[in-house]
Amino acid sequence: MVSPATVRYRYGRHETFAVRYGWLTKAAYQVEEQGGLDASLETADELGLGSKMIQSLQFWVEAMGLVQTQERAAGATERQRLTDLGALVWRHDRYLEYPATWWFLHMELCSAPGTVWSWFFNEFEERHFDRNACVDAFLRHTREKAQNPATPAVAQKDVACLLAAYAAPMAAETADPEDGVASPLRELGLILRHDQVHRFERVRAPFRLPPEAFLAAASKLASVLGKGSLSLEELARRPKGPGRLLCLGFESLDAAVEAACDTYWKQGVRTELLGAERHLLLPAKAPVHWLKDHYRRLGLVK
Repeated sequence: MVSPATVRYRYGRHETFAVRYGWLTKAAYQVEEQGGLDASLETADELGLGSKMIQSLQFWVEAMGLVQTQERAAGATERQRLTDLGALVWRHDRYLEYPATWWFLHMELCSAPGTVWSWFFNEFEERHFDRNACVDAFLRHTREKAQNPATPAVAQKDVACLLAAYAAPMAAETADPEDGVASPLRELGLILRHDQVHRFERVRAPFRLPPEAFLAAASKLASVLGKGSLSLEELARRPKGPGRLLCLGFESLDAAVEAACDTYWKQGVRTELLGAERHLLLPAKAPVHWLKDHYRRLGLVK
């Protein structure tokens, strides 16, 4: 296993823009129907984006696991294609209307090592924090773990983009007049923004979490650990497990386990006591197949 200290971090490819409504559909269309997505001014004009936005779009569509760039020999043109996840979404939810699709894109974004997204949802421990504390924590983390530590300016931009993407204002608070380009990731309800006190809160009971998203995170963790079952402690605490990635407190995680067992008991999803601990038994299944099961449950897959 690669030591965390050897990870090379990737900063700033988002160009400070959070992903926006409609962006990923435009990108997937360019790849699937037009042969690829490039960052040229011509493509930017065609999609109604600025020159920096088109570069940001390239980042988001790859970071969220929808598009893959295939490397070729020196001098050859790079080829882009939809990933298995991208092809499934394009076939059944190309306008990204179903919340489950965004849960799966969120998990892809936050599972790749060496990014602010992975750090925040897997390593950052604070539930209540302000922007400066988050930036300082990310800086300390990269100085300890990254081959290429972030500068203060870079850390500020990455944290600002993360919070712009995920942090939704409290319903009772007045909306920010500059908030006209909200990100769909806010609808996951993972981070709340308390504008009156300039602080943020990580939620412990996310809204509308489908059992398939929970099972995808759990199955992937079980595969990494080489196990057929996971204890509730592992589900809650392990980096890149459902507790961390999906911001589940113990009560919410227990409810997610029960919902998963109720929905997929025929596929062998169940709990049992091993020693003094309750374990979740899981089938060996890739995350994309859990999303396909969700679409099937909605009647989208024939």
